[in-house]
Amino acid sequence: KSHRLPVGSALRPRRSCLLAGAMSSFSLSDGRKVRVLQDEAGIAAAVCEEFVAAAQAAVAAKGAFSVAVPGGSIVAALAKLPKDAFDASKVHIFFCNERIGEGKCYKGAMKSLVGPSGIPEDQVYKVGEGEPEAVAEEYAALLAGMPENVVGKNAAGMPQVDLVLLGTGEDGHICSLHPNKKEIKAAGAGQPIIPINEGGKTSITVSLDFICAAKKVVLTAAKGSRSGMVLRALRTGSGCYDCPASMVCAAETTWLCDQDSIKGYEDKKVLDPAVEDLNSFWDIPGMKAGVLTGDLAWALLRFAKAKGFAMPAVNCTSTSTVNAVLEAGRKLNRPVIIQFSEGGSCFFAGKSLPNKEKQASVLGAIAGATYTRSVAPAYGIPVLVHSDHCAKKLLPWFDGMLEYDEYFFSVKGEPLFSSHMLDLSEEPHEENIGICAVYLARMAKINCILEMEIGITGGVEDGVDNSGIAKDKLYSTPEEVWQVYETLAPISEKFTIAAAFGNVHGVYKAGNVVLRPELLGSFQDYAGKILQSSKPLNFVFHGGSGSEKRSIDEARTHGVVKMNVDTDTQWAYWEGIKKFYDDNELFLQGQLGNPKGLDKPNKSYYDPRKWNREAE
Repeated sequence: KSHRLPVGSALRPRRSCLLAGAMSSFSLSDGRKVRVLQDEAGIAAAVCEEFVAAAQAAVAAKGAFSVAVPGGSIVAALAKLPKDAFDASKVHIFFCNERIGEGKCYKGAMKSLVGPSGIPEDQVYKVGEGEPEAVAEEYAALLAGMPENVVGKNAAGMPQVDLVLLGTGEDGHICSLHPNKKEIKAAGAGQPIIPINEGGKTSITVSLDFICAAKKVVLTAAKGSRSGMVLRALRTGSGCYDCPASMVCAAETTWLCDQDSIKGYEDKKVLDPAVEDLNSFWDIPGMKAGVLTGDLAWALLRFAKAKGFAMPAVNCTSTSTVNAVLEAGRKLNRPVIIQFSEGGSCFFAGKSLPNKEKQASVLGAIAGATYTRSVAPAYGIPVLVHSDHCAKKLLPWFDGMLEYDEYFFSVKGEPLFSSHMLDLSEEPHEENIGICAVYLARMAKINCILEMEIGITGGVEDGVDNSGIAKDKLYSTPEEVWQVYETLAPISEKFTIAAAFGNVHGVYKAGNVVLRPELLGSFQDYAGKILQSSKPLNFVFHGGSGSEKRSIDEARTHGVVKMNVDTDTQWAYWEGIKKFYDDNELFLQGQLGNPKGLDKPNKSYYDPRKWNREAE
């Protein structure tokens, strides 16, 4: 199970004062809790509340309480702990970080916490002196050697204290774990204490692994200067190295913010509902029939992953094919994705139009999305509108759609499309990710979802021929997938990855395509170990034709939230026409004349509505 457990609904308006002193409290969809206090004094009082509650619970349960503390304002706040609120003789103090040879954190704890509270000094574990590697190893051994009721161990063998208290920097650093530094990038390595030696200054810090192993972590953030950091850190499903505070995900994690630091998040009006415990997608707060975008569209994809299903994304080329997909969704009471390729978009507008600069494709995609928006509510199901594969040579098409999205957002407050796909898998990996990052930065401003592809889907689709591609390109690696996440997550959580695991476009006999869906599981495990969470990635399944059902089913268990459908629905559309012709051939040889008489009209048979309907 993920360390981030859902705690009720996380809609912003639903709040309650869960603890004394909080102006408001709410939970995020990943289970993290947020308490909003009036000011720094309120945060200081809340730190004391959290300390006392954790101490009382731990002592009652196992006769001891262990806490890791930093220096600075958090320890100073503990000077105001109420007398006799907990059994001080049972408290054991460890340090989140310390400059070797200076002992500032130790001195601050002795002054503000240990002395006033009467905690035994031999239960305050000072950081030693020497080379940082040796000091780190010694402190890790100290933690590992503590009695089990003082410092336990989690399932991975990481030392587990009862409480970790953390301040946060304006850049999102915690302890001495700074953005994009090697210390935070050691996450997942299983090392509890990390040595630091920079510019002759030596210190040690607890690792993210140690922090996330704690039974509870409390983070504090005060002042408007931290508002941007708080907005970034509270964005669910996107913890990453750029903001170490965003990666903290213990079994119980609580943020203490004041009115100024939470303002950016409040102003954003984030819709972040917990979905794991919902019975139906209709139970998602705000769910509606018609086209979804932004947070609501993302919540639907998160629901799909939580429930182990993938939304079908069907390529459409006309109003007729759009109607057919919407009708199927209505009959099944299931959400669907309508998607347009570049060629399909051009066809939608009309093949006779000039398209040298992809202007017809832009027009057709916008027309298709607008049409879908117009009729989708009548079908009574949620719908996403998506644009399919866009190679580098097709970027003018992508640019045109995105420019219209931005215009639409300025008028309606949402983009026209729910999502777009960039397929730059033929380009060098770094260039692919770099271009995606540039576009995602634009899309994040209008709350639009990006789908990107790494590795190459084989076969032929929409005029793109990858049938002769080298076999190693058909399989992505965990490192490649993590590089995508590491680059895009700091920008927005709203991205999906079409990772290659042997997928091939086109028509193939079942079993002839060698899919390796277990690779998706390995990608999830690799990222999950770093992020301390279960299945943090969102995948898309391309090239499903010829895939065996068991392979599709396994892929769904590894976080596939969308599966493309094109080849089979193309055949289905033609088959409807073919069957109609076969059954009515003698009525389709001319406008007049059929088995009922030479002068009998055939209009009711060759009327396009008749055979189009059979195709639908």
